[in-house]
Amino acid sequence: MSRAGWVVELLDEVDSTNARAMGKPQPWALVAAHLQTSGRGRLTRSWQAPAGSAVTMSMTLPLPADGATWGWAPLFVGDAVRGALVDVLGDKGVGRVGTKWPNDLLVRDPDGTWRKVGGILCQMTRSADGTPLVVAGVGLNVSQEREELPVETATSLRCAGYDIGREAVIEAVAAHVMASAVTWGRASGHEVAALRKRMRDHCLTIGADVDIHTPDGAVHRRCATGIDDEGRLEAVPLGEQADSPNRMAYSVADIVHARLHRSDDLRTGQ
Repeated sequence: MSRAGWVVELLDEVDSTNARAMGKPQPWALVAAHLQTSGRGRLTRSWQAPAGSAVTMSMTLPLPADGATWGWAPLFVGDAVRGALVDVLGDKGVGRVGTKWPNDLLVRDPDGTWRKVGGILCQMTRSADGTPLVVAGVGLNVSQEREELPVETATSLRCAGYDIGREAVIEAVAAHVMASAVTWGRASGHEVAALRKRMRDHCLTIGADVDIHTPDGAVHRRCATGIDDEGRLEAVPLGEQADSPNRMAYSVADIVHARLHRSDDLRTGQ
């Protein structure tokens, strides 16, 4: 893979690429593994795949001076990974790749259903000299067969009809995430606004009915209307307008799950 701009560590096996990166964090470090034995997602959910069948990588990125944008880390990284997948899939990927708030990547299977192909896990940390950093872990199902996937709502690039090698995906992800992180790091109002717009344009959650599971065990069905400038999901009761006085803004900390009510009835991805 191309190493331009990254300090790269390629491993045969590791417990967790994020844990490895967090152990000695440094800006622009990239850890990738053939097999990850104790990978995890948000809220300590486990994430595992057969050796060599998935992209398991973590990238350590410098955070911009404007701490008000830090909450967008998983959203910016997720959209960069979406862009990488569109790049590597070419014309066949147009309209079949999107993101789901806050940290999932979806592709459209041949039957028309959107399924999860990967996810993002971001963890804040600091370097030895105190520089604020974020470790962005990326997991993408590449070559698993249907029976190797953990749940019915998951898919892989192979199951979605794409025969793509892991190395090509890793290269594309590294390039797109670096480009997005450099733009984010400059933190000019115009450039950050452009990143936010691009992410919103490709987020399949916006406009969909969503079942929002909260820590108290309740489930609220809402229509997702947008993502605010703090990275929170905006949603209203079904049948109400986006400017409804009953509109709520949910942060990642406010929810356990934000599940799409129908994954076969979403707007087209990019």
